[in-house]
Amino acid sequence: MTGLGETSTVAPGRAAGRPVGRRRNPVVRERTLVILGQLGIIGALVLAWEFAGRSGAINSRVFSYPSAIIERVFSMLAGEDLHGNTVFEHLLATGHALVVGFAIGAVLGVALGFVLGRSALLARVLEPYLLGIYSIPKIAIAPLFVLLFGIGLESKIAVVVMGVFFMVFFNTFAGVLSVNEEFINIARIMGANGAAVTRRIIVPAALPSILLGLKMGVPFGVIGAIIGEYIAATKGIGWLIIRSTSFFDASGLFAALAFLVVSTWILSQLVALIEARVLRWQPQRRQELVTY
Repeated sequence: MTGLGETSTVAPGRAAGRPVGRRRNPVVRERTLVILGQLGIIGALVLAWEFAGRSGAINSRVFSYPSAIIERVFSMLAGEDLHGNTVFEHLLATGHALVVGFAIGAVLGVALGFVLGRSALLARVLEPYLLGIYSIPKIAIAPLFVLLFGIGLESKIAVVVMGVFFMVFFNTFAGVLSVNEEFINIARIMGANGAAVTRRIIVPAALPSILLGLKMGVPFGVIGAIIGEYIAATKGIGWLIIRSTSFFDASGLFAALAFLVVSTWILSQLVALIEARVLRWQPQRRQELVTY
């Protein structure tokens, strides 16, 4: 109780007898709304697909329907024989080619992107050749890799390298070109050598573009692995998709696609997590990494 002339000790924004509630961070609220919206769209599509498949509105032998596909996914997880291999062996075959090809393509892309980004003359010399190779569809050049490396892992790795290399190269090249030359000149005036300039100025400035290229390279690497298995392979998710199609196994086809989508999403999230951690010095990254 307060007398006349006394001020109330109740804090602004706090109701008498009630503690102030914790305000929800707008980033968390926005992320929640995005997730709910995505789940709502997926749920609506799945229900419509299930109804259409069971009612005969669409040909279930061609499109199947979600409940049959889910049943087939669990059957695969339980160890169903898929043309002599389990789904885990097919995933391992595709993953092996993807990991090796991704590593090679990423290293080559970053290295060449740095070299051409710092050498305008060499970039102009090699530009038409790089653009010419990049313009060739991967599915058109895959048979050439089969002729060069034979049927097996090596040809799949080569196709993956092609897909990953250009994504990483173009982004690294753009990132290096975007470095402010004034910062480099100032560092050299202050006595920094070439290695110090690269480590402390060029790499941090180009790092966001490099990581973007790596993130974009994941789906392109997966596409390359699948194309390689379409052309010449004895196992893998791409080979399983082709076999399921040839046997008119719609449920098996969509189940294989589900494993492919989930695997690609997991890899993309891992790269995105690395990107958020490496770039945590950026204000927006620090805000995203706040935990509650």
